[in-house]
Amino acid sequence: MDWPRLGRVGYLNCLPLFYPLETGRVKLPARIVADHPAVLNKAFRQGELEVTAVSSLAYGQFAEDALVLPGLSISCRGRVGSVFLLSRVPAKELGGRPLSLTPYSATSVVLLRILLQRLYHVAPDFFTRPTGSPPDWGRPEALLTIGDEALQVVRTGCYPFVYDLGEEWYRLTGKPMVFALWVARKDFAAAHPEKLAAIWRALQEAKAWGKGHPGTLAATGARHLGVEPEFIEDYFALLNYDLDWPHLEGLLTFYGLAHGEGFLAHPVALEIWGVDNERNYRLQSA
Repeated sequence: MDWPRLGRVGYLNCLPLFYPLETGRVKLPARIVADHPAVLNKAFRQGELEVTAVSSLAYGQFAEDALVLPGLSISCRGRVGSVFLLSRVPAKELGGRPLSLTPYSATSVVLLRILLQRLYHVAPDFFTRPTGSPPDWGRPEALLTIGDEALQVVRTGCYPFVYDLGEEWYRLTGKPMVFALWVARKDFAAAHPEKLAAIWRALQEAKAWGKGHPGTLAATGARHLGVEPEFIEDYFALLNYDLDWPHLEGLLTFYGLAHGEGFLAHPVALEIWGVDNERNYRLQSA
């Protein structure tokens, strides 16, 4: 086959992994395809990507087609810095009030709904704002904002009550929150295990490079967002790109709660790819 295709989400939180790959500091035996998460999810399911980053909820919806790559995620232990509930009133007073949901992240939407039910016992009047609209479209009482948009909106100080959903998740569960995973198609893994291993090793090397060059990443991210490098460096320090046992526990807890609250149709089994011809292994959510 030609070069395998690796999906890349365009948000700033992917920069620490993809900057060394895209600038040639780490050699990648694959072709990067950048797009919105929903486009990448569809392309992966249709066989147009061999490896990609996917949201945790998306994996839960098509786990039968994918293998989770070990040691890679976008996650946090506590604050995440780019997934916020912004509100004009305290969260405990949001029952029946209009709350605008982002159209860009089903994982964050489900996370918010779990937190509002479990921590605050409220049921706001949810609506999803149109794609491309500003975060305060419809002048809601509260809104969910994510990614690069969230990094900018939270700096305006327009909403007096700010809830970081990574921090709220940690308060509820005491576990990391895994927002995204790296996955490979099962048919690609079976047919080309050596190519998958080379891509996985490049991603691991890129992760290590990013940890060793926080200043370079901060300067690059600051130029992209139009903010000071110190702000971006502090943001990147909140993010974690590992997938160790505490992450897996947090992810399985998320899947269990999402299924229990009716946001997933069935329990999720994580099938994790075995590196260097080791067997794959499975972990089952409640």
